Amino acid sequence: MLPDNEKSYYKALVALQNEDYLTASAYFKNAENLVAEDDDLRILHEATELLVAVKDEIAELENSKGNGDR
Repeated sequence: MLPDNEKSYYKALVALQNEDYLTASAYFKNAENLVAEDDDLRILHEATELLVAVKDEIAELENSKGNGDR
């Protein structure tokens, strides 16, 4: 049986495959020990965090446009 942090890592990869970046980010946080030990995983986690931030910013801008704000 896999340790919980490895399960979280694999679930994060599946979420990325499904382009569900918010879920992937949460799973990467649960796999923090694995991510901290591996440079490639840390880069993948940080890139996912950036994707979440960009998507949030785009959604916020689209909402403000829809409300007539500019």
